[in-house]
Amino acid sequence: MECIAVKIPRLEPPQDDLRVPLRATLPALNEGDIVCMSSKVVALHEGQALRLTPDEKQVLVRASADIVIERPYWGTPLTVVHNAFIGGSGLDESNGNGYVVLLPKDPFQSATWWHEWLCAEYNLKDVGVVITDSRSLPLRYGATGVAIGWAGFEPLIDHIGEEDIFGREFKYERSNIVDGIAAAATVAMGETNECQPVVIVRNVPKMVFTDRDTKADIFCPPEDDTFRVLYEDKF
Repeated sequence: MECIAVKIPRLEPPQDDLRVPLRATLPALNEGDIVCMSSKVVALHEGQALRLTPDEKQVLVRASADIVIERPYWGTPLTVVHNAFIGGSGLDESNGNGYVVLLPKDPFQSATWWHEWLCAEYNLKDVGVVITDSRSLPLRYGATGVAIGWAGFEPLIDHIGEEDIFGREFKYERSNIVDGIAAAATVAMGETNECQPVVIVRNVPKMVFTDRDTKADIFCPPEDDTFRVLYEDKF
């Protein structure tokens, strides 16, 4: 598997057309490639950036979240947004030049739009798109990538019924391919001033391409979530 980071000129808030730098810098794509895009450049393409006072930002953080878990010891709450734990609803001032950059309004709709654009622009059929964001994990320093939207491929590999090396049958095991791709791509993107918000992930094993809506394959309801103890009192 190979991650190819694409360096582009910076996008200017509050809105800038991502297609222009992509046409100038994106290398030739192959059938089977997965194109990962940071949520920030997708949001800037969509004009999802606002000038906010600190108080206005805090109000919007809470209004944008599906679940809010207050952290009195921290500046912003832990939030669930787009089916992921992301601090502060993903509102980010870094690389915003005075603007607060929001997440895309509908990351799956965004991913589908970019998937269709890439297929048409580069005359391809089997291409995936992943919209990535960064989040922290419990008991760990540092940020890792997570997928908040995707299109064009099956995000999950089901191993139930397969056997391990000693013949023991798997009863529950599944591989979350899409978040693994997002995490790898985010390492290649960088987190600060690299200007590499697009990464081509190539030769991902066991990829299956599809046009169907697959988000229900990944997102589990609270009753099936092994981590629901962290937030079940919020319902």
